[in-house]
Amino acid sequence: MIDKPRRRAPRLTRLAAAVLAVTITAACGGGPGGAAGDGRVKLTWQAAPFGNRADDARRYLVTAFEREHPDIDVQVVSAPTNVDTNRAGLTTQILGHSASPDVFNGDVAWAAQFASAGLVWPIGKHVPKGFWDRFDPATVQGATYQGTVYGVPLTLDQAFLYYRKDLLAKHHLAVPTTWEQVAEQSRILREAGDVDTGVVWQGASYEGLTAVTNEFLAAGGAGLLSEDGRHAGTESPAAARALGYMDALLRDGVSPKATVTYQEPQALQAFANGHAAFLRNWSYAYGTLEAEGSPLAGKVGVTAMPALKGGDGTRASTVGGWNVYVNPNSRHQKAALEFVTWLTGPATQKLMAERSSTVPAVDSVRTSPEVRKLSPVLQASLQNDLVARPTTSRHYSQISQATSSTVNGMLSGTVGVSAAPRRLAEDIEAALAGRRL
Repeated sequence: MIDKPRRRAPRLTRLAAAVLAVTITAACGGGPGGAAGDGRVKLTWQAAPFGNRADDARRYLVTAFEREHPDIDVQVVSAPTNVDTNRAGLTTQILGHSASPDVFNGDVAWAAQFASAGLVWPIGKHVPKGFWDRFDPATVQGATYQGTVYGVPLTLDQAFLYYRKDLLAKHHLAVPTTWEQVAEQSRILREAGDVDTGVVWQGASYEGLTAVTNEFLAAGGAGLLSEDGRHAGTESPAAARALGYMDALLRDGVSPKATVTYQEPQALQAFANGHAAFLRNWSYAYGTLEAEGSPLAGKVGVTAMPALKGGDGTRASTVGGWNVYVNPNSRHQKAALEFVTWLTGPATQKLMAERSSTVPAVDSVRTSPEVRKLSPVLQASLQNDLVARPTTSRHYSQISQATSSTVNGMLSGTVGVSAAPRRLAEDIEAALAGRRL
């Protein structure tokens, strides 16, 4: 299904056992998710670090919440930064009837998968009428399964193209608006000896590559699924061209061969170290690159995602971001709902925007002139065409696995570029039918 891009005004038992608990506030007695000795409720919130590297949003949000809610303590549990590892660990914990974490951050792609497996509390049944009006309808729909909303949007993430504005200025180059321009400017900067490589992005076999593939397909006029969402959509000429372009980035040396191992942190590091001219990454990268002490501080520009020749000019960014979910086994769902409501309220969302490059999920905050001027990321977000992944399918996990595995195989050379569209279609069809890959 090709979701029509929307121009937005303006995100294993062994694994679970290995999750590192980081206590943000002082322990007040009682176990995780229990009641403290003085009667206060203790919640656990599982979340990977987000916000800016030097200003972890979890810390200041918990401090602010506890100041306003002295009857509730929140203990933060650090989640794995790899979304697939995080999902597997949470699945094991909740299926094992663990009451902890009470609240957890989860990818926007998880709602249907978790809801169909009974892994999330039906939060939509416990909020007042009009609660969802603060959010873009598309983000609410993405968190809905069979008519009930299961997650509350926390951040509305987007992908951006980061670039070395100092090097573009040095060579009198305009900010690129197409992938073809990115490739040409990469060649110029490499030949000048300014960088080792052109553009770095996420090519490892995991959810991040599914998001990147979704963008290239949409930019080329195709999609992972057919228009009706019932079949694979990757055997079209447009899809073949888009996949071929991804392969050519590595084959022509625009991107390094190591791309096949890159997730977000590795791609970010390659750019932050000065090795690359361009970077495809999410909104958080800007705050990291501009942090005090960063070698590239003051040298980085950010723009909307590039269009692709042969497409319709779509500057496609996969809709990303985080929802907050409540564990159905939590013994403190009322307090958990209070915390989730506070996290996703306008005042908190404005606080997050002021202290990081996070894109707010609340419409009135994200689109306000006051907030938009806070960061080049928020300005650039106005030019992105947001394209959803087929996350409302309960088989999305298998669709994503098929996509990242096949495309990574193509990039690695184990799947021929000419065979990739059909191979990907076959694997997606199997996923839609509920067959294991």
